[in-house]
Amino acid sequence: MTGIEEQFNGKKLLVKKLIPFGFTKEGSNYALVREILGGQFRLEIRVGRGKKVSVKVFDNDSGEEYLLFSVLSVQGALVGRIRKEVFAITDKFISECFETQIFKRKSANDLIGYAEQKYGDKPEYLWERFPQFAAIRKHENKKWYCLLGTVEKSKVGLKGDEIIEVANFKIVPKELPGLLKKPGYLPAYHMNKKSWVTVLLDGTVPLTEIKKLLDKSYTLA
Repeated sequence: MTGIEEQFNGKKLLVKKLIPFGFTKEGSNYALVREILGGQFRLEIRVGRGKKVSVKVFDNDSGEEYLLFSVLSVQGALVGRIRKEVFAITDKFISECFETQIFKRKSANDLIGYAEQKYGDKPEYLWERFPQFAAIRKHENKKWYCLLGTVEKSKVGLKGDEIIEVANFKIVPKELPGLLKKPGYLPAYHMNKKSWVTVLLDGTVPLTEIKKLLDKSYTLA
């Protein structure tokens, strides 16, 4: 992956947006071709297997790829003009065809999908200063039943500074002691420690169990 393509890191591609944006379907892949610098060069953005995005620029006179475009250490008037036009297009592409994906773990994203599919509730990023936290609320009464976040291990009582993904769920207080004896369960982070519990989203707790926690939390909210 080149430095140019790193702008797509941490973002979720919305495939259904590609055709409206101007992409054409080529088998199982998608392609967007745009002339830049008055037709001297050609930008090709392709989406392949696994939603991998590639961005390449070609010299229309030679038909060859203009490799200097992707080497970010290379500067100059021509490459600068090319990048300016390309980034104008890729910025619009990101704005219209991607959503920010704070959470990388499969458990976290499967949980988000489960809440949306079953209850019609999407994560809400309510705190501008803390974009790494998202609340899932009942759309009927706006009460929280899940709080997802990325935190340092040390913040939840674990050793190390590694960033981990966690979820908080509302529980029946009498069930808390039993839950805290199980792997992957921790005292609630930034929530009432009597009626909430924090769960690691690293695979320690099976997804089926996490979904049951979400369901019970929903009924308690």
